[in-house]
Amino acid sequence: MRFDLHVHSRYSRDASAQPSVILRRAKQMGLSGLAVTDHNSIDGSFEARSLAKSEGILVVSGLEVSTSEGHVLAYGVRELIPRGLSAAETVDRVRDAGGIAVAAHPMRFPSGVGLEAAENVRFDALEVLNGGSSSRANAAALKLSDRLSRPKTGGSDAHRLDEVGRSYTVMEGVFTEDQVLDAIRKGLSSTGGRNRTFKEGTLYSVEVLLEWLKGGMNRL
Repeated sequence: MRFDLHVHSRYSRDASAQPSVILRRAKQMGLSGLAVTDHNSIDGSFEARSLAKSEGILVVSGLEVSTSEGHVLAYGVRELIPRGLSAAETVDRVRDAGGIAVAAHPMRFPSGVGLEAAENVRFDALEVLNGGSSSRANAAALKLSDRLSRPKTGGSDAHRLDEVGRSYTVMEGVFTEDQVLDAIRKGLSSTGGRNRTFKEGTLYSVEVLLEWLKGGMNRL
């Protein structure tokens, strides 16, 4: 069973797809489920969850939180986790809200938490295959997770509809959100899909610059 656990919708300032369209695309790609993880917003996740039953796909609630050290994926939460806290404080907030905290693309500059935080903060898992990251960054994240014996997740980091499902998390026998979270905690997840291509990396660099300028030079 394949789950894309890192997808952005129109509720992220750098994406535009409607949650309903994302869900239909995920089904077309043969995914069993996904998580809409917008930047510092849980509205897209709520909208996707409201449509999950009618679309016949499992939606895990979540968002991508901007910490002072980098981005953290929060799964299984029903409340907004404030941005700007340290990575350690964010992990505590996520757990207090009943969720799990995953270091998003931890070795990607400048939005990953980096080596020091990844080593010293007790994340529930590390995202080791991110469809928007280079093969080098993903390989470094995988090596780090193996060294630390941390569970692994994967996700497309899709900001456009055609990117949904290019990377994903693989789990078996999970049919509810709680089962997904439990499988990740126990290290029963693996990853599949691909890294970004050179062309996608070039486009990503341009888009990050434009988004940064559009956002008043404030990082997501």
